Amino acid sequence: MHDFERYGRAELSRRRGEKWSRDGGTVLAAWVADMDFPVAPAVHEALGWAVATDDLGYPAERLRAEVRAAFADRLRCRYAMPASAEDVLLTFDVVQGICAALMTLTEPADAVLFLSPAYPPFFSSVRETGRRLVTFDLEPSAGGYRFDAAALDRLVVTEGVRCLLLCNPHNPTGRVLRPDELEALALIACEHDLVVISDEIHADLTLPGAAHSALAALGTEIARRTVTLTSASKAFNLAGLGCAAAVFGSPALRQRFAAFPPHLRGGPSALGLLATLAAYQSGGSWLEELIGYLARQRALVAERVAGWPGVAHVPPEGTYLAWLDLRGAGLGDDPAAVLQREAGVALQPGASFGPAGRGHARLNFATPRPLLAEALDRLEKALARLVAQAP
Repeated sequence: MHDFERYGRAELSRRRGEKWSRDGGTVLAAWVADMDFPVAPAVHEALGWAVATDDLGYPAERLRAEVRAAFADRLRCRYAMPASAEDVLLTFDVVQGICAALMTLTEPADAVLFLSPAYPPFFSSVRETGRRLVTFDLEPSAGGYRFDAAALDRLVVTEGVRCLLLCNPHNPTGRVLRPDELEALALIACEHDLVVISDEIHADLTLPGAAHSALAALGTEIARRTVTLTSASKAFNLAGLGCAAAVFGSPALRQRFAAFPPHLRGGPSALGLLATLAAYQSGGSWLEELIGYLARQRALVAERVAGWPGVAHVPPEGTYLAWLDLRGAGLGDDPAAVLQREAGVALQPGASFGPAGRGHARLNFATPRPLLAEALDRLEKALARLVAQAP
């Protein structure tokens, strides 16, 4: 058994990472997508060995090759995606992979489409690489956020879209797209000759009741136009170490991507490589237990939020992120700012996920149960007071 409740607020508030240091110890941090749990023992051991033996020099090519093979093996064995080590190029993180893919697989001013609300770096990556941003809003429903494939197809034609940027499992809504939904996206991509950049970093955080399917596993035609981006950083809480992979469905895509100057493209750190290898080779039991813990956290959030006035919520199928629709509570476009001031809980502002996120907030429930319970208590009391005071 792993102790996911080892750390309390006092220990967490002394951390120097962004999540807990930004606002100080009086605010409960439930915003950025970091977990507050001890890392997997195998990862701890691998990093401890490197520090204890002062093995902090340049990583050997042999280690890089092992990690490329580990990424390919994981995608092939867990998600039936045909991949080999030769299909994998390493980057520092997934956002770097997105930017490099946009620079090499699309042309300046090409239209890049993604489903919104969306992970904030999707917006910045498209803009900073000089591409044209096109969004298509997901539609809330009782079963989660959905998209109208026919309307999406029409938008691709109208806007002259050249690239689909996908996030699955989806951040911030937590949707895990079903095979039929992925088939619809694949059909659109193939019919309109789109390049697809598929961010699947949350795949290993698919929760009970859902199953992740890799887009590039659907067939040769969609695979050959898809680059899949992934990392152990989300599931194993290693974001600060830097190690991610771009996995190509065709040699042509890989060659175009690889033509970008390697020193500009960047690469993983030595510790990131060691941690990723340890996580994938020996972290299975820890991850399995983590998923069970997160499922219980998800249930607690759903139970508590159901009684909050003016708040709508569909429990996520993947990730450890709860997407809260607070428009009915009358807190304006940025309820996260109001609730941080009134409840002392830092949530991720919904508007950072684009216009479709206004009036929403994202709550990170990957924290020890006592802290999550305290955050929910604070939010519930503040919401009840604010709604009662509303004119």
